Amino acid sequence: MRNSIITLLVFMVTLSGAASVNASAYDYGKRVTSLMKEFSMNQDFQVVNLGKFGLSILKTVIRHSDDKDALELLDLMKDVKQVSIASFDDCDPEVKSRFSSRLSKILVNDYLLVEAKDSGERVRIYAIPAGERADISDLIISAPSSGALICIRGRINIQDVANYLESKSK
Repeated sequence: MRNSIITLLVFMVTLSGAASVNASAYDYGKRVTSLMKEFSMNQDFQVVNLGKFGLSILKTVIRHSDDKDALELLDLMKDVKQVSIASFDDCDPEVKSRFSSRLSKILVNDYLLVEAKDSGERVRIYAIPAGERADISDLIISAPSSGALICIRGRINIQDVANYLESKSK
C-alpha cells in the first residue's frame, strides 16, 4: 500500500511538472511574437503574421497546387496555428542591436535544438516541448546576423518531421 501511495505521489508531481512546462512553453512563443510585434513599429523592421485564417488560405492554395514537396509539408502543418516571420536586416543598426539583445534574453539554451554555423552565419533552432515526447508547441528559427526570425506556433510532431527529412535525404 505504501509503495502505491509513493508511486501515486511521484506520478502527480510528474504531471504537475509537465503542466508547468506547457504553461511556460506557451508563454515562450508568445513572448517571441510579442517582441516581433513591438519592434514592427520601427522603420525597415518587417513582420508578417499568418494566423489561423491566413494559414487556412495558404493550406488551400497548397492543396490545389502540383508541388509535391509542399503537399508533403502540408501534413506537418496540420496543427500549426500561427506563423510569424520577421526581417530586420535593413533596419537601423541600433534597433537591430536592441532587438537582438532582447531576443537573446528570451531564447534560452534550455530549448536549443540545433545550432548550425556556415561562413560566419549562425542559425539556431529552438523547440519548445508540448508535454508529449514527440510533440513541440513552438518552433523558433533565429538567424540574427542575417536579420531573420521565424516563429511557428502550434503542435508539431517531431517524429513526423524526422520521417519527412529522412525521406528527403534518400
